[in-house]
Amino acid sequence: MIFAYPTVAAMMGLAWIIPQGIELEANQGNLYSGEGFWLFVTACFIFIWLGFYAGETEIRRRSAKSAVVAREGFSERRLLYAAAGLTMIGLIAQYQMRGIDTSSMGGQWTGVITMWALLDKASGFGLCLAVLIFARTRSFAALLIAAVAAVPLINAAFFSVRRENLFDLAILTVGAWYLAKDKVPPRILVLSGLLVGTVILNNVEYIRSQILSDERSLVTVLTEKQTYESFSYTNLEQGNASEVRQAQFDFWYANQTSQWEYGAEYWNKLVHQYVPAFLLGREFKEGLKISTLSERLRSGEEVGLLSVGSTRTGFSDSYRAFGIFGVMVFCLIGYGFGILYAKSALGSLSGQYLYLILLAEGLKAITHSTGELLASLPFTLAISWLAVHYAKLPDKKRRLAVTRASARLREQP
Repeated sequence: MIFAYPTVAAMMGLAWIIPQGIELEANQGNLYSGEGFWLFVTACFIFIWLGFYAGETEIRRRSAKSAVVAREGFSERRLLYAAAGLTMIGLIAQYQMRGIDTSSMGGQWTGVITMWALLDKASGFGLCLAVLIFARTRSFAALLIAAVAAVPLINAAFFSVRRENLFDLAILTVGAWYLAKDKVPPRILVLSGLLVGTVILNNVEYIRSQILSDERSLVTVLTEKQTYESFSYTNLEQGNASEVRQAQFDFWYANQTSQWEYGAEYWNKLVHQYVPAFLLGREFKEGLKISTLSERLRSGEEVGLLSVGSTRTGFSDSYRAFGIFGVMVFCLIGYGFGILYAKSALGSLSGQYLYLILLAEGLKAITHSTGELLASLPFTLAISWLAVHYAKLPDKKRRLAVTRASARLREQP
């Protein structure tokens, strides 16, 4: 269960939310703290587990032990082509992004770069699929594709110390390997990863400064005693840059004004991601958006807590949208992950693939916003459907493979 979404979410809470919370509650000048916020956050984690349990139970009840291993219905050669194709799409997109100046865009990219940034995710999808294939077949071609696909993530994680890319790399490689093997990583690896991850999450500015000033690698900095001595779990000294502090402001603001957004933020995320201003015009695109607190703060229309480059967490947009019923957003997220996790546990290649690539996005529902996960779904599901559909065997061969797999399952004790 180490890769189950509630478990990963709980580790994220332990490493990221709790230390920020301790610092904020110890700050007597924090005007936006309160028990109501923390009760809501706690309820969100509980509803993640409830939704996950419901989804997992539903699939296990329907599939039981007669489930057929889904990889039997795929062509290994076509799976490799699909992984290579996804990788190439991502690499081309990253190359195109290099020529675009984002210095004047503040905390939100706009224009054609949003399209390339979306396509850039495809290399991570290719990496995940290649690792899953390699774990099953020991294919050298799969290993080669995985190595190429991992280059952008390794570069961003180890040289730019991008936390998001670092965790994506871990999920799409280590997670894919152990999930495909139906094994659990050693406890010492999990505990070490949690410790190091906590330091990276909350001490990233210090780590980046050490890498840039002395031209050292991330691995070197993480093995130095000073890195851990400079970090305090209960005193992060983040001030207004704290993501949880901004979420507390939003929680306070919604309660004070009763300006509920009823999903407007989700709509805006979809518009921002999929309506091309470079084709339809900036004015047309902005006209589709609905006024929300985050939009008003970003434009300066309203004054409040805003730190460019910091996120507002998924507890913010879900509460601003539906109040206390925002916990149901996390319940639905948990339910979806429960379904995919149950399928992946039964050996489904497509289930494992979808679970892992969405798990990388699913953490953003906590750290960034629940709208980030929603906005990623159309592209992720569409390009993944094309890859999986292409890799399927013809109907006749697939029926034969399914018959053989079912026979093997019946023979098992």
